[in-house]
Amino acid sequence: MSTHIPSSQTAEDDSFRTVINEYQGFLSHQAMAPSSIESYLGRSRHFLIWLNRNGLGLSEVDGEVVVRFQAHDCTCFGRSCARPKHSPARTPGSSPSRVMWFVRFLELSGRASTPGELEGNLALVPAFLHELRRQGYTQSRIDRFRYGATAFIAWLHLSRMRLRDINAGTLERFHHRRFACSIPGICWGRRSEKGRGYRPDIRRFLDYLADTGQIEPWRPALGTHGECFAGFRVWLARTRDISARSIQDHIKQIQAVLPALGEAPESYDAALIRRVMLAHLERGSRSRARVLAMSLRMYLRFLAFEGHVPAALVGAVPSVPAWSLSTLPRHIPVEDVERTIESCDTATPAGTRDRAALLLLARLALRAGDVVALRLTDIDWDRALLRVNGKTRRDTLLPLPQDVGDALHAYIASARPRIDEPRVFLAVNAPFRPISGSGVVSAIARRAFERAGVVPPATRGAHTMRHSAATGWLRAGMPMEAIRVLLRHRSSSTTAIYAKTDTTMLDAVAQPWSGGPVQ
Repeated sequence: MSTHIPSSQTAEDDSFRTVINEYQGFLSHQAMAPSSIESYLGRSRHFLIWLNRNGLGLSEVDGEVVVRFQAHDCTCFGRSCARPKHSPARTPGSSPSRVMWFVRFLELSGRASTPGELEGNLALVPAFLHELRRQGYTQSRIDRFRYGATAFIAWLHLSRMRLRDINAGTLERFHHRRFACSIPGICWGRRSEKGRGYRPDIRRFLDYLADTGQIEPWRPALGTHGECFAGFRVWLARTRDISARSIQDHIKQIQAVLPALGEAPESYDAALIRRVMLAHLERGSRSRARVLAMSLRMYLRFLAFEGHVPAALVGAVPSVPAWSLSTLPRHIPVEDVERTIESCDTATPAGTRDRAALLLLARLALRAGDVVALRLTDIDWDRALLRVNGKTRRDTLLPLPQDVGDALHAYIASARPRIDEPRVFLAVNAPFRPISGSGVVSAIARRAFERAGVVPPATRGAHTMRHSAATGWLRAGMPMEAIRVLLRHRSSSTTAIYAKTDTTMLDAVAQPWSGGPVQ
């Protein structure tokens, strides 16, 4: 219902006194001191006068209304009426707690409209926390989830939003909220500034609600081109013979430029394609532009296959120059590799896991993605072989050195969480999921470099180890063809870049400089 509040000149009317008197009784039941009660009553009178001046009824009171009241430039008290005691003008940044007690009273007395789901929604939190305990979360982490989930429910309540109304944009709205998620007696929160708050915790809570059928799946699909991307994924798998990870990389590249391309493939033309590529070149590196060009050509070929664009449009993607063998592999000496591996503390689960991952990089020159994708069934303990499925979907069997096998066994037997998960490398903290991507493996290598005091020539830690392994093999006299097989290169020209790192061999074939010594 909407109760109209009298103006400040008639503040002692019966309807005004009824609300204030009931509120006073409500506060008395909270065991407040008389001086505090008078202060809270003064603030509530001010709030009622402001509501009346702005034409707002009690049924419209919510979190946003409180924000407006807290921020208003107070002119609520004219010369004809004295300012009520304990009702000072609002100071920027002051706590809204006195107002929130009054809002809670309005809700409980039926004067403020609410979705009526607060208690039911709060009852979902204990089950959510129980599931986290079952997954092995620490108590401190669970306490953070409790606070985040309760704050989110309080925000839903103060936003007058029902649980079933949650969608893909709800999390962003919560993240940019303007009012504190405070409900007296339930949750005392504060407004979080942009870039902070409980985004990961709320995301996990929303996933739980979706998994248990409390809400509809809330995560956004692949945008307006979701169905098209699904077809693109199938087309790549069938026609390009590449791994699921490479397919996802191509999709991410297209997703990044899709806003610039537009939602209607039928409207694409050569000028648009070139504008998009030029814009990418201006704000990114040449190597990134080459990756985008490759992905964009594949996407246009798929659209041509589906009949959305002419096949000739593929030629509109400009070529980004790349000079063959123009760079040196970025590697570190063998002694630095060994020092990096030994920096891992095998007395901890994290150190045991990291040492096994680093040995795979250093001894077998695996890519970071290979380590992420490695499964328990890929290890043939009896024959000392390791099955690797790299950028393509072709399996390759590699020899499993003794120290690598020992490190893998130590991790799996004593440090790896006991869960039903086929992939080898897992997070060391709950939830014990597989490590999320190549970036995690590179981060493991970078942290090991720092511990060992090694300064790598590049920031890509995992690939530095791969380059170092290949360089070491070449300098030890391993034939180039054998190195190509171990690195799983399709073309020998890709492996040829490592020939430039064998300085001993180059010294033997180098010719004297005809121009004489450099002055």
